[in-house]
Amino acid sequence: MFTILFTAIGRRVQLIRAFKESYHNHGIEARIVGVDAIPQMAPAGYFCDVSYKVPFVHQEGYVERILEVCVKEKVNMVIPLFEPEFIAMDDNRRHFTEVGATLLLSKRKVLDICRDKYLTYDFFTDRKINTPKTWLGTELPAYLKFPLFVKPRVGMGSAGAQKVKDKAHLHYVLSQDSELIVQEFISGSEYTLDILASFDRRVLSIVPRQRMEVRSGEVSKSRTFHREDLIYQGKNIIEELGAIGPVTLQCIDHGGKLYWTEINPRFGGGVPLSIKAGVDYPLVLYQLYQGKLIEPFIGHFKDNLKMIRYDEAIYF
Repeated sequence: MFTILFTAIGRRVQLIRAFKESYHNHGIEARIVGVDAIPQMAPAGYFCDVSYKVPFVHQEGYVERILEVCVKEKVNMVIPLFEPEFIAMDDNRRHFTEVGATLLLSKRKVLDICRDKYLTYDFFTDRKINTPKTWLGTELPAYLKFPLFVKPRVGMGSAGAQKVKDKAHLHYVLSQDSELIVQEFISGSEYTLDILASFDRRVLSIVPRQRMEVRSGEVSKSRTFHREDLIYQGKNIIEELGAIGPVTLQCIDHGGKLYWTEINPRFGGGVPLSIKAGVDYPLVLYQLYQGKLIEPFIGHFKDNLKMIRYDEAIYF
């Protein structure tokens, strides 16, 4: 029995369904365990084989409770989905190993670069990777060209991220939150690359997705888009970073020039589209856990497959 535990399952119904469907289709005996602070109010919990209540991520005993569930359910792999928990999970990496669970999470250096968007900017600029000019909200240059874009230095989703039109607007926004970073505003088509890297940091798969519509920080309309320049640059960026497991990499195409903006070391909300396009994440992770050597299959996916999302209801 191959048992996976997903943390902070929330609304990740499509992801849970994709894993269960893959294992069923391949005849792999598998169980999906979910944990959440309020599991009865987490829609994905109703699609897991079993779900457990855990403390909120910043409360005492959060990781300890997850470890207890790992022991009880004989979990083989833990897949964290919620960025605020990543540092605590990494701090306890040894304890997951001790209970027989592989933690599918990049190492601390990678986590630090990804969680701090200003460090992400430094990572890009140090390696001459094209990225929007970025400043700390407390260290702005004398001259700024508007419009600009502001976002939290640390955080996930779109909370706090917005376009600012002039100096008065910028001063107001920064007076509300001095921890924001300020970026050159780049218009154009937005892309997210779903990337999977092996335990030895080799990129195995890349699927670029065009973000056609975003709602509350999560893509609601998207399509796969085969572009060699996206794939080539994305591979180099993630291998230079040294990430493992699932990663999402974001960029903006401004008239054919790519601006790389964010890296998130986790499954993105739109990854079910990449799975449907032929990149069988569940199977590959099972094979990696079994110790199989997986050769890269970069670019092998169904092009121009579209996804539109809608809400469903659960009654209980």
